[in-house]
Amino acid sequence: MEKQALVTALSLLMSVFSLLLLVTAIFTDHWYETDTRRHKENCDKYGSDSNDQKNREMPIYHLPLVDNGNSKRNVALMKPIHVGSREEELLENWRAILGMGILETECGRPLFSTYSGMWRKCYFEGMDRDIDKLISKGIADRCTTVKYHFSQPIRLRNIPLNLTRTIQQDEWHLLHLRRITAGFLGMAAAVLLCGSIVATVGFFWEESLTQHVSGLLFLMAGIFCTISLCTYAASVSYDLSRNPPFIYGLPGDVDHGYGWSIFCAWVSLGLTVASGCLCTTYPLISRTKALRSKTARESSV
Repeated sequence: MEKQALVTALSLLMSVFSLLLLVTAIFTDHWYETDTRRHKENCDKYGSDSNDQKNREMPIYHLPLVDNGNSKRNVALMKPIHVGSREEELLENWRAILGMGILETECGRPLFSTYSGMWRKCYFEGMDRDIDKLISKGIADRCTTVKYHFSQPIRLRNIPLNLTRTIQQDEWHLLHLRRITAGFLGMAAAVLLCGSIVATVGFFWEESLTQHVSGLLFLMAGIFCTISLCTYAASVSYDLSRNPPFIYGLPGDVDHGYGWSIFCAWVSLGLTVASGCLCTTYPLISRTKALRSKTARESSV
């Protein structure tokens, strides 16, 4: 019984630590990061047009304009879309810049270093003076909310109808992937919490039964966490491969990859699976040993 209590305590300790890591991953914003400093340096040195990078400091004139429906409209008087506003949700983070040939060059796009999580996407502070200047002027927001609902986008100028439909369909598929990721991650945290509670109850009542049940709950939480992490990786790949590629893709000299938040989630997954395997296999092994010893005693008699 002392060994069984020790196994229960060890699995409970791992599950609690796993839950803390998973909650940390859920509520932090460093799941995916991009670093555009090398890209900016290359464009400043070897760009085909030295004026391309000026778009970083004058984004307002390159954003799409809201069509107010007036046939006698003056383009110069039309309202530009503010970064972070509701109208900007369709094409996030300066990607709505269409109908301009300059964007088809790698140095013509205003790219900034970002980090994103389950709930927000933010620009790094102090890494790029251009975006810091725009944020201080109120032109751009430091962080934008990751949306989990589909809102009917407004019609933007300079965007062909077929391309608008393609973008809407891609947004819809990406939205489904985000919902799956968040949903299964939340279920993993909830089931992991339930397993920890059941393991705690095992110290006071039916230790063998509660240990086995908590192990099954830990394994279930591991399955949910695996689905969530794989779906998140699929959503990142899908987002980068969207059409048109010169708007949604990233140049080769932009450093991008997963951050420490998703590393916490993977470590949490490993600890959860280890706890589940420990709790489910130990009762079976101990029961098998007990049956063997009983059979040996009977045969000796």
